[in-house]
Amino acid sequence: MQLTKHTDYGLRTLVYLAMHPGRRVSTAEIAEIFDVPQTHLTKVVGRLASGGIVTTHRGRGGGSELAMSPDAIHIGTVVRQLEGEAHLIDCNRPLCPILRACNLRGLMRDAQNAFLDILDNCTLQDVIGNQHQELSALLVAAAASNAVIPGTRST
Repeated sequence: MQLTKHTDYGLRTLVYLAMHPGRRVSTAEIAEIFDVPQTHLTKVVGRLASGGIVTTHRGRGGGSELAMSPDAIHIGTVVRQLEGEAHLIDCNRPLCPILRACNLRGLMRDAQNAFLDILDNCTLQDVIGNQHQELSALLVAAAASNAVIPGTRST
Protein backbone atom coordinates (compact mmCIF):
# COMPACT_ATOMS: atom_id res chain seq x y z
CA MET A 1 0.00 0.00 0.00
CA GLN A 2 1.31 3.43 -0.89
CA LEU A 3 0.15 6.40 1.15
CA THR A 4 -0.44 9.78 -0.45
CA LYS A 5 1.83 12.78 0.04
CA HIS A 6 -1.03 14.27 2.02
CA THR A 7 -0.66 11.52 4.64
CA ASP A 8 3.13 11.63 4.51
CA TYR A 9 3.09 15.37 5.25
CA GLY A 10 0.48 14.85 7.97
CA LEU A 11 2.59 12.26 9.78
CA ARG A 12 5.69 14.44 9.50
CA THR A 13 3.70 17.36 10.91
CA LEU A 14 2.56 15.30 13.89
CA VAL A 15 6.11 14.16 14.64
CA TYR A 16 7.29 17.78 14.50
CA LEU A 17 4.48 18.97 16.77
CA ALA A 18 5.21 16.14 19.21
CA MET A 19 8.83 17.30 19.33
CA HIS A 20 7.65 20.80 20.32
CA PRO A 21 5.12 20.26 23.13
CA GLY A 22 3.53 23.36 24.57
CA ARG A 23 4.49 25.51 21.58
CA ARG A 24 2.34 26.59 18.67
CA VAL A 25 4.14 25.89 15.41
CA SER A 26 3.38 27.65 12.14
CA THR A 27 2.81 25.75 8.92
CA ALA A 28 5.54 27.92 7.39
CA GLU A 29 8.05 26.54 9.92
CA ILE A 30 7.04 22.93 9.28
CA ALA A 31 7.05 23.46 5.51
CA GLU A 32 10.55 24.93 5.71
CA ILE A 33 11.92 22.10 7.87
CA PHE A 34 10.57 19.34 5.62
CA ASP A 35 10.97 21.31 2.37
CA VAL A 36 7.34 20.83 1.33
CA PRO A 37 4.90 23.34 -0.21
CA GLN A 38 3.24 25.43 2.49
CA THR A 39 -0.06 25.60 0.59
CA HIS A 40 -0.30 21.82 0.59
CA LEU A 41 0.71 21.60 4.24
CA THR A 42 -1.98 24.12 5.19
CA LYS A 43 -4.61 21.77 3.73
CA VAL A 44 -3.09 18.83 5.62
CA VAL A 45 -3.16 20.71 8.92
CA GLY A 46 -6.78 21.67 8.21
CA ARG A 47 -7.71 18.00 7.83
CA LEU A 48 -5.85 17.11 11.03
CA ALA A 49 -7.69 19.90 12.83
CA SER A 50 -11.10 18.84 11.50
CA GLY A 51 -10.36 15.35 12.84
CA GLY A 52 -9.53 16.72 16.28
CA ILE A 53 -5.91 15.58 16.09
CA VAL A 54 -4.43 19.08 16.19
CA THR A 55 -5.72 22.45 17.25
CA THR A 56 -5.03 25.57 15.24
CA HIS A 57 -4.94 29.20 16.27
CA ARG A 58 -4.99 32.18 13.92
CA GLY A 59 -3.32 35.52 14.17
CA ARG A 60 -0.30 36.70 16.09
CA GLY A 61 1.08 33.86 18.20
CA GLY A 62 -1.02 31.41 16.22
CA GLY A 63 -0.05 28.06 14.82
CA SER A 64 -0.78 24.41 15.41
CA GLU A 65 -0.29 22.08 18.32
CA LEU A 66 -1.33 18.55 19.20
CA ALA A 67 -4.89 18.36 20.52
CA MET A 68 -3.93 15.46 22.82
CA SER A 69 -0.84 13.72 24.11
CA PRO A 70 1.24 11.70 21.62
CA ASP A 71 0.32 8.45 23.38
CA ALA A 72 -3.36 9.10 22.60
CA ILE A 73 -2.85 9.63 18.86
CA HIS A 74 -3.06 6.32 16.99
CA ILE A 75 -1.34 6.25 13.61
CA GLY A 76 -4.16 4.17 12.10
CA THR A 77 -6.65 6.88 13.02
CA VAL A 78 -4.44 9.52 11.40
CA VAL A 79 -4.04 7.48 8.21
CA ARG A 80 -7.80 6.92 7.98
CA GLN A 81 -8.44 10.63 8.58
CA LEU A 82 -6.05 11.69 5.83
CA GLU A 83 -6.56 8.88 3.32
CA GLY A 84 -10.34 8.65 3.62
CA GLU A 85 -12.03 5.52 2.36
CA ALA A 86 -9.35 4.66 -0.17
CA HIS A 87 -9.24 1.10 -1.47
CA LEU A 88 -6.18 -0.64 -2.85
CA ILE A 89 -8.09 -1.50 -5.99
CA ASP A 90 -11.38 -0.24 -7.42
CA CYS A 91 -13.13 -2.99 -9.29
CA ASN A 92 -15.95 -0.64 -10.31
CA ARG A 93 -13.96 1.88 -12.36
CA PRO A 94 -14.11 0.74 -15.00
CA LEU A 95 -16.41 -2.08 -14.01
CA CYS A 96 -14.39 -5.28 -14.13
CA PRO A 97 -16.08 -8.02 -16.17
CA ILE A 98 -14.88 -10.79 -13.81
CA LEU A 99 -15.91 -9.01 -10.60
CA ARG A 100 -18.57 -11.54 -9.55
CA ALA A 101 -16.20 -14.52 -9.71
CA CYS A 102 -12.96 -12.88 -8.58
CA ASN A 103 -11.64 -12.98 -5.02
CA LEU A 104 -9.02 -10.27 -5.51
CA ARG A 105 -11.17 -7.46 -4.06
CA GLY A 106 -11.70 -9.38 -0.81
CA LEU A 107 -8.03 -10.27 -0.57
CA MET A 108 -6.99 -6.64 -1.04
CA ARG A 109 -9.57 -5.48 1.52
CA ASP A 110 -8.19 -8.00 4.05
CA ALA A 111 -4.62 -6.87 3.36
CA GLN A 112 -5.57 -3.22 3.82
CA ASN A 113 -7.38 -4.02 7.07
CA ALA A 114 -4.32 -5.91 8.37
CA PHE A 115 -2.12 -2.93 7.47
CA LEU A 116 -4.42 -0.52 9.32
CA ASP A 117 -4.72 -2.90 12.30
CA ILE A 118 -0.94 -2.71 12.76
CA LEU A 119 -1.07 1.09 12.57
CA ASP A 120 -3.96 1.13 15.07
CA ASN A 121 -1.63 -0.46 17.61
CA CYS A 122 1.01 2.25 17.15
CA THR A 123 0.80 5.72 18.68
CA LEU A 124 2.63 8.91 17.87
CA GLN A 125 4.57 8.34 21.09
CA ASP A 126 5.75 4.98 19.69
CA VAL A 127 6.96 6.77 16.56
CA ILE A 128 9.03 9.34 18.42
CA GLY A 129 9.95 6.90 21.20
CA ASN A 130 12.89 8.01 23.27
CA GLN A 131 14.62 9.52 20.25
CA HIS A 132 13.95 13.14 21.27
CA GLN A 133 17.62 14.11 21.28
CA GLU A 134 18.42 12.50 17.93
CA LEU A 135 15.23 13.80 16.29
CA SER A 136 15.90 17.30 17.64
CA ALA A 137 19.46 17.22 16.27
CA LEU A 138 18.20 16.13 12.86
CA LEU A 139 15.58 18.89 12.84
CA VAL A 140 18.19 21.50 13.74
CA ALA A 141 20.42 20.22 10.91
CA ALA A 142 17.49 20.33 8.49
CA ALA A 143 16.68 23.90 9.52
CA ALA A 144 20.31 24.91 9.03
CA SER A 145 20.53 23.35 5.57
CA ASN A 146 17.23 24.95 4.49
CA ALA A 147 18.39 28.34 5.79
CA VAL A 148 21.49 28.38 3.57
CA ILE A 149 19.52 29.64 0.56
CA PRO A 150 16.34 31.27 1.95
CA GLY A 151 13.18 30.90 -0.08
CA THR A 152 14.41 28.04 -2.24
CA ARG A 153 12.29 24.95 -2.22
CA SER A 154 11.67 22.17 -4.66
CA THR A 155 8.01 21.60 -5.50
